[in-house]
Amino acid sequence: MASYSIGRQTRDLLIESAGELAARHGFSNVSIRAIAERAGQNIGCIHYHFKSKEKLFEAVIRAASQVFRELPYSKVLAPFEAQMDRPEVQSRAIRALVKREIALTFDPEMPWWHSRVLYQVIHARDSLMALLSDEIVVPNLEFIKEFFQRIKPELDDDQAFLYTMLIKSPVIFHADNAKSILGFLKKKKYDKKYLKQMEDLIVLQTQMVLGLPTDN
Repeated sequence: MASYSIGRQTRDLLIESAGELAARHGFSNVSIRAIAERAGQNIGCIHYHFKSKEKLFEAVIRAASQVFRELPYSKVLAPFEAQMDRPEVQSRAIRALVKREIALTFDPEMPWWHSRVLYQVIHARDSLMALLSDEIVVPNLEFIKEFFQRIKPELDDDQAFLYTMLIKSPVIFHADNAKSILGFLKKKKYDKKYLKQMEDLIVLQTQMVLGLPTDN
């Protein structure tokens, strides 16, 4: 049991070290040697636990996206499903979706590098993007698209995607450009008040374009 615990700790340390380096420099600029040095381990340790740098990077992506897998949109909307035909319930469901998006992306309890590596990967066209796309991005986009088409059945797929971007784009922009935005705001991090204002604006905008009652 002790050896398993130590092995788990070493594995987690390697994932954290690789994630931090990738967040700062980009995956393509991170070497196995740099990861090993940051973790205080030897290169052989990486091969023992992950077989290759590519498998270690896959573990980094899965660690960073774990909270999104644990709280899928379907779970968030479950309490509303029985009355989803009512406009006021649709409005509350939209707030729940936006709240989930912001809370998971800017969770202060999560390591700082999580959102950064995810949004780095989104810009790439490689195996890591394929992994993230298959497990998180495509299922999430498809779910929200179908949600909007339930509210407005006349929406085609392109229109539903544009509605989806009303929710996701402000959050993605703030996560992907956090350093620049926080510098402009003269803040070290997004505070609760700022995130709540972001939530309220996204929710209000989405409710209004859908012709739903607003809850502000």
